[in-house]
Amino acid sequence: MAHGTITEMIDSVSEYTSKRLIILIAAALHFAHITHAGPVIIRQPRSDFTVGTCTWVVERPCPDQDIKFYLFTRSNPEDRQYVHIDETLEKSNLSTSYFNPSLPTKVIIHGYNGDMFLEPLIKMKGEYLNRGSYNLFYVDWSVLGPGPCYPSAVHNTKHVGTCIAQLVQRILDTGTDNVHLIGFSLGAQVTNYAAVKLRPFKLRRISGLDPAMPLFITADKDDKLDESDANFVDVIHTNALVQGKIERCGHVDFYMNGGIIQPGCWAGGQNPMACSHHRAPDYFAESIRSLTGFWGWKCESYVYYLLGFCPHNNFQVVAGEDCNQATEGMFMITTNADSPFAIGRWTDSMGLLKTPNPLNKFSLKRDPFISDIDQWGKLEGNFNNVEQFPTPYSQDPNGDDWPYFNHIGTNKLTKDYIKKILEQDKDRYDETTEDSAEAHLNLLKHAGMSNAINQKEGLSDLRRRLQLKEASVVEQYSLPMYTPY
Repeated sequence: MAHGTITEMIDSVSEYTSKRLIILIAAALHFAHITHAGPVIIRQPRSDFTVGTCTWVVERPCPDQDIKFYLFTRSNPEDRQYVHIDETLEKSNLSTSYFNPSLPTKVIIHGYNGDMFLEPLIKMKGEYLNRGSYNLFYVDWSVLGPGPCYPSAVHNTKHVGTCIAQLVQRILDTGTDNVHLIGFSLGAQVTNYAAVKLRPFKLRRISGLDPAMPLFITADKDDKLDESDANFVDVIHTNALVQGKIERCGHVDFYMNGGIIQPGCWAGGQNPMACSHHRAPDYFAESIRSLTGFWGWKCESYVYYLLGFCPHNNFQVVAGEDCNQATEGMFMITTNADSPFAIGRWTDSMGLLKTPNPLNKFSLKRDPFISDIDQWGKLEGNFNNVEQFPTPYSQDPNGDDWPYFNHIGTNKLTKDYIKKILEQDKDRYDETTEDSAEAHLNLLKHAGMSNAINQKEGLSDLRRRLQLKEASVVEQYSLPMYTPY
């Protein structure tokens, strides 16, 4: 670098930087060829610096000209109104805008390499304003999150969240706390930083739409979306293990069609990963006025789902805008391949609840870990063939050799995370106590296991199969998903 070194760059922001920032900078420099890297430039007085075309925000104040807020209401459904937010309500123009504190407020936040005009996000505007009267704030931070600058975009999310918190604070100054943050992809992680900045005040609700996974796998609690960020956090997963997170992030998490690949996304030559990722805001937008609704059934854990232990059941809740805020847990939802996506409640008349629980099939006739592990086929064919579809994708870093698809770091993190999931459920298979063994025997009895099969042998067989499946899952995700040039 002609005008700077890594040491000089880190020293220039020594009062602000953290271990996380240094890691992000190192990642950016390691893959600098993606960004056509040039000299490191320190900008004053905002103390930014750039690596190639990527801007890293350091100690910028809010308001920030690169983070804009636009308001839509029924009084201006088509012409967005710029709202200036400042340190006080008097310095802001919120009180002279179309904002009405008696109405519910939605703050919609786009993700990496996008802007507020992303089609499903703009569709939400029409759905909300056709449903009723709302204050709809759109956050545009596209200047701080362009492609191919994913590491710097991740770093900048904290600053974006701080400025959104300032917006929320000015709304609170008008006498209302009816505020709902809706974030897509990296925008879902932004909501965490807004929530942290607002403490001890707690937001009513945050909706995370396929929260971004790369560089957030091992993040601390205050650096990623989780249930502590609002009184109610609901999350929709559509492209887990690729662009979105597979781990639970809220009070309630909905895994659409298994949460990884969405039906209909293989058609028409489109990118299936980008399509699946963008289905999260598509589903949420449709839920705003859907009379059918996205109804999910209860599942104990994702491992149980993979093992086929989450059959359809009558414990169903609706996802999206009308999700009951007392809902907690993990739910599976199936959708149509094309819009309208919502299918509605599963009923026995559809012939699905008659499908026996895989536990009932523990005999030599059928193996639930092969033929019945997933009746929708998400573990077949292209499920594990992500390497056929390398970056760049919309909402993904622009280039083939970036950290998530590289051998460095993420494969090991993914393997470690799979182990973490398995450890969370290991007590379900643990035979170290007599009570635990008895509980498994009772489970097998309840499942209607044939009297002709010795129950203890059945339990041992179940455990053996689980161990083999766990080993298979860990081995699969320890392999490189994509081999760079």
